[in-house]
Amino acid sequence: MNTVKLGDEFEDKSYNIIEQALKNNDLGLIPKYCKIYRKKPYYSFRRKADIIFDLAIEVTPPKAKNPTLLYLIECKNYTSAVPVSDVATFAEYISQIEGFAIKGVFVSNNRLQSGALETVKSYGMMLIEVNDSEYNILLHRTDNLKNQNEKDIELDEKIRKTIENALLPKKIEGLKQFSAQQIQNIANTFLNEFDSSILAGAYKLDLKQLTTYLEKKYQLKVEYVNLLNNDGTKLLGYFDSKSNKILIDYTIVGTDRFPFTLAHEIAHFVLHRNLKMNQTVYNNFKDSVHNIFTQQYELKNDKNWIEWQANSFASAILMPHTSILARLIEVQRRMGVSRNQGTIYVDHQEQNRKDFHTYINYLSNYFGTSKQSVEYRLKSLSIIKMPKDVKINYASEQERIRQESIRRANEFMSRNFYD
Repeated sequence: MNTVKLGDEFEDKSYNIIEQALKNNDLGLIPKYCKIYRKKPYYSFRRKADIIFDLAIEVTPPKAKNPTLLYLIECKNYTSAVPVSDVATFAEYISQIEGFAIKGVFVSNNRLQSGALETVKSYGMMLIEVNDSEYNILLHRTDNLKNQNEKDIELDEKIRKTIENALLPKKIEGLKQFSAQQIQNIANTFLNEFDSSILAGAYKLDLKQLTTYLEKKYQLKVEYVNLLNNDGTKLLGYFDSKSNKILIDYTIVGTDRFPFTLAHEIAHFVLHRNLKMNQTVYNNFKDSVHNIFTQQYELKNDKNWIEWQANSFASAILMPHTSILARLIEVQRRMGVSRNQGTIYVDHQEQNRKDFHTYINYLSNYFGTSKQSVEYRLKSLSIIKMPKDVKINYASEQERIRQESIRRANEFMSRNFYD
């Protein structure tokens, strides 16, 4: 079908994606039973002539003489929204091919007009929208396809995911992989612009004053509402870049979860508000994996970096280095600790462990953050010293916080980039 041709580069990429997917068994099909074609003609009983399709996958089961399953793929390059006529024409051409179980796949680099989208749905076609900047990839089904064979549905999904994974960018445009020191420097600059006395006087951050400052300078509003994920579970907060708002679940206000949640979303505003991506891109990255040898979460992809940066920035503004060090030395002096002030040593000795919890409790109360957040900050600053075989009973709570962070991030991305 040559009505509107896609550029050779895009069509070549689509062909290579399908070919490699078959070789890797990514589609759940046995490669030797499948053949992929470019510009192959199929006979139309209505036109009494051949119709040429951009790409096609023919599946011939064992012992069968001819293909029984046919995927017809139309690749289109548009400078404006896809018109309904083009989709309808593709659907009509598919309907003229007999002798196969046929699935239509429409691949476009632009969005579909509303009428075109309804046509895709009505014909039960697979739709892959590949926008050069956002790469929105969708699969639409109609109600009359709900009873489709489970194996066919699984195959559809595997094909969609294979094309999606190959077409989506492997990096998030605009994301900088700042080091811990660079995050610290950005946080210090942010604090100094807000109130230079915080670092100079080793004070703590006043979140209420900060939110007032952000609204006045950047028109960034903070609202307290009832937040829920799509599955009905609680959501602590997210940053909505489109409306320039931070939404916080009202039930955590006044708890030790509130400061870090708010600071985490402020971090997304400061560090990530100009990133270009969508929910599909974000979801394709796996969550950070905990390394049992280093006892750290490994930053293997951009999603990991985004969350690590937000957590690091939040810790740095809630508990500035000079402030947390000054408060620690203060409590150590009160307790009569004269050696190695500014350092916390934890081992198996009962007194050292007791002192550790005293420090954590004091700093948590002073900065208004959770004990887990305090420990995270102290470890990141290398203030806590402990043998590798010593463990503090915060591991499960830290994992819970990490999962909440991931949920916040997913909602943050879906609300801001998937549209």
